[in-house]
Amino acid sequence: MKKILIIEDEAIISFGYRLQLEQMGFRVTGSAASSAEAEQLMKQEHPDAIMMDVYLKGNKTGLDLAREIRATDPLPIVFLTASNKPEVVDGIKALGGCDYLLKPIDTDGLNQVLHRIMKGHAA
Repeated sequence: MKKILIIEDEAIISFGYRLQLEQMGFRVTGSAASSAEAEQLMKQEHPDAIMMDVYLKGNKTGLDLAREIRATDPLPIVFLTASNKPEVVDGIKALGGCDYLLKPIDTDGLNQVLHRIMKGHAA
């Protein structure tokens, strides 16, 4: 069973993602509301993929955190964002190997993206 870490600063939204992921057959290793929490959980849980909001509490954005993660680990990351601003979309694309979905998240779309990026990561 693939393990996914959720990085989302809105608790109710994070809980909804957890339910969606569990219904799709994934195991949620934890939920982080900030980059500091995420870094701690990454070390403890070693997820297979990350679902992350672009805007997080604290001094780092999701893009900042993803750059740090991808510098040492090519872990698949799916960004979940309400923003389709060019700087956000371009920032995600510049990371390479990351995907994104616009909120509100469609369960089927999320399932397809997660399976596609994990399949590509396993290859």
